Amino acid sequence: MIRISLKNKLFIGFGFLFIMIILIWIISSYFINDLSNRSATMLKENYQSVESTKFLIQSIDEIKNQQIRFFFGDKVVFNDSIIKNSQKVFEEHLTAVQNNITEEGEQSIIKQLIESYQQYKLTFENNKNLNNIDSTLFFQVLIPEYTITRNLILMLWDMNMEAISNKNMLLKSSAKRAFVILSLIGIICFFLSIFFIFRYPQNIARPIGELIKGITQVADRNYSKRLEIQSNDELGELAKAFNTMTAKLDEYEHSNLSELLFEKRRIDTIINNMKDAIIGLNDKNEIIFSNNYACKILNVNETELVGKYASDIALNNEVFQKIIHNVINQEITEQKDFKPLRIEKDLKVQYFTREVLDVKIKRTGEDEVVKAGIVVVLKNVTQYLEQDEAKTNFMATISHELKTPISSLRLNLKLLDDRRVGSLNTEQQEIVQALKSETKKMLTITTELLDLAQVETGNIQLNFQVVNSTDIFDYIRETSDNHAKSKNIKIEYKVEPDLPPVFVDSEKTAWVLINLINNAIQYSENESKIILTALKEKDNIIYKVQDFGKGIELQYLELIFKKFFRIPNSHAKGTGLGLAISKEFITKQSGKIWAESSPGNGSCFYISLPVFKL
Repeated sequence: MIRISLKNKLFIGFGFLFIMIILIWIISSYFINDLSNRSATMLKENYQSVESTKFLIQSIDEIKNQQIRFFFGDKVVFNDSIIKNSQKVFEEHLTAVQNNITEEGEQSIIKQLIESYQQYKLTFENNKNLNNIDSTLFFQVLIPEYTITRNLILMLWDMNMEAISNKNMLLKSSAKRAFVILSLIGIICFFLSIFFIFRYPQNIARPIGELIKGITQVADRNYSKRLEIQSNDELGELAKAFNTMTAKLDEYEHSNLSELLFEKRRIDTIINNMKDAIIGLNDKNEIIFSNNYACKILNVNETELVGKYASDIALNNEVFQKIIHNVINQEITEQKDFKPLRIEKDLKVQYFTREVLDVKIKRTGEDEVVKAGIVVVLKNVTQYLEQDEAKTNFMATISHELKTPISSLRLNLKLLDDRRVGSLNTEQQEIVQALKSETKKMLTITTELLDLAQVETGNIQLNFQVVNSTDIFDYIRETSDNHAKSKNIKIEYKVEPDLPPVFVDSEKTAWVLINLINNAIQYSENESKIILTALKEKDNIIYKVQDFGKGIELQYLELIFKKFFRIPNSHAKGTGLGLAISKEFITKQSGKIWAESSPGNGSCFYISLPVFKL
């Protein structure tokens, strides 16, 4: 079989259409040119003769009219120059007719016409100069010769008119024949083009369509797909290459199946031996794996989980329902729940942190990322929570036990400083003042530790009540001003008028504001100022504490609210608990606390509390 490439097939197809167009153009041009030539020939040959016969008749009639004037009219009126001009016109057109002989018999008529005209002209010339003019000569000789000449002219006119009519019929016949021929050629070309349009592209599109279907099935891992394209061109070669590729993929798939199964067993073994509970779901929320620890927590076998829908398992398993809570059918980003799940197992309470991983992959050969499923990881934190609880209880106990001796120590120092007990020298007074200062610090630390213990155990007691937003400033004003006097710092209060009330614990909120003001005083220069602002922003009351100290670096703005954190090289005294406790107090009241600062420009601490609504 002769091999014709796809390129040559396209060349042949488009070449065929091009030849059809050229053929119609050549045939149309031929017939149009032929009709044009025939029409031009007819106009040139016969129509010119017809025009000349008109002038011959006009000039011969004018000659006759002048002869009538000569024989029967006034000799004075007779104008011989008119006859001569008419004769000249007659002879010019007679010469034109003689030079344009196109029809058979036309030459004989023209010869007779010339002889008749010469005889008619000679007869008049011979009798014009006679002294005795005989008028009967006009009727007996000139009129018969005139009639013969004029009839010959009419015969010549009729002959050319008949020729024009015959040629016009031939032109119509040729035009009709050309129309029929062009119509037949057009119909033939039309059907050939229709056949080509519906047949030829199909021969190219059908193999391409089969190839697309084959590629789609291969993408779906159907490596047994083969193309049955019998074509001796590039498409046939492409089908052969495709079949070779699928055969090799099929061979590769089966040859690596055992290796893949081995790798799967190894991964399953690793997952089963992990000390964290792991449960995997696919994009249809079907459980695809669960390690031994997870099955132990759920008190089910792996066979009872794998292949089942998570929602079906959750209906009959309360523990599993807790694990997948807010996980199924939701857009999940990688997240970790720090609030532990409480699960009772073997009459013992255990706590687990839950981490949900959203698995997204790119399929081979594709750019779009698709969701493949989720993985839930449970980490047992019971031991850590028990240790943390023991630490919290220890802190609470120590703080509570220390408050009594510290209070007693403060009372004894106060009595020692009382002059009624006895006078102290200057050195003894300085020692007492130093002890008072350290005792105050110890009491502050124990109070903060006790508050922290209450926060961590969740035993913090909040006394919510409707409070006027400006009353909180009035509550802290005296205490804040007294603290500021130690560094001669001025505190400015800016309160927006007509602020709505808030529903908060006024004492805890005031404690947070005093803590922020004390920090601002501590980090401000002597004789500087601090601005306290209260304003309404949407549905919140914003309390702002602004100082003009050295500021806080951006990297520490989030860390300052962590427990026991202190800014490096700050040389500031404190436990690092004040801001952590402040954040807990404000958060428990559905509020927010944050800071804004830049080195050298001071700091701004903000407290946002929701407006009370009836």
